[in-house]
Amino acid sequence: MRPAPIKWPNDAKIVVSFFIAFEAFNKYSQYRRGGDKPDYASLAYGEYGGKAGIWRIMDVLDRNGVKGTIDTNGRVAETFPDAVKELHKAGHEIVGHGWVNDIYLTSLEPEEERKNIKQTLDAIASVTGKRPVGWVSPGHRINEHTFEYLVDEGIFWSGDLPGPDIPEHRIINGKPLVIMPRLDYANDHSLIFHPKNPAQVYFESFKIAFDYLYAEGQAGSPKLIDALVHAHIGGRPNIIGVFGECIRYAKGFKDVWFCTKGEIAEWYLENYVKRS
Repeated sequence: MRPAPIKWPNDAKIVVSFFIAFEAFNKYSQYRRGGDKPDYASLAYGEYGGKAGIWRIMDVLDRNGVKGTIDTNGRVAETFPDAVKELHKAGHEIVGHGWVNDIYLTSLEPEEERKNIKQTLDAIASVTGKRPVGWVSPGHRINEHTFEYLVDEGIFWSGDLPGPDIPEHRIINGKPLVIMPRLDYANDHSLIFHPKNPAQVYFESFKIAFDYLYAEGQAGSPKLIDALVHAHIGGRPNIIGVFGECIRYAKGFKDVWFCTKGEIAEWYLENYVKRS
């Protein structure tokens, strides 16, 4: 059966959101994956995000008048509280992203996983004064009980499953959890960093997907697209330019809803889920 089209606010033809991964690491970043011992060069590469990259990303978002959804490790809130405070103050959505990015929830025992989730959310709330309502697990690796632990901590949307083009939901312990689709049409790690493609590939991939999805919206079936950069990868001068290019391109179209993932989840819950 053909899926029923979703209706966005103000009859938007497409929703556009901008994702930023603000990550910390225990032993190694994506620069060079290692074993049991810390790789200090790899860790230093990851620290670029808090020391330089996130500030450059904030400037790009501000200049273009859009809000980002910031996947934030708990240790980031602990190590770079000024950046997290400024992001929150500017109206960006701060999202739980595990304690550090190189410890996956799937490697933890149940009580350790619960502790990791709670510790992450508590650390962010201690800096911003607001507990996150969204969550994206490191590496998108989850256990069979992860969603239960998340809703118990007040999370109502997750970005951990690559589902269809638009949000859907599950009922977890009697509560709705919005499943925000994982979209990799523009991802600095998979398109640029890992395969060593030129930065312009990022914009080209975003533009092709945007044009197709916008046309579907014009035809009566609106969709969702995002663009993802990691603060320590896409916050560098050779990549940040194409991220900004994506924002400016999308802003050249009418009937586009620019928003955070949390705003999408709120809209979905209010219009497509009956909550008691």
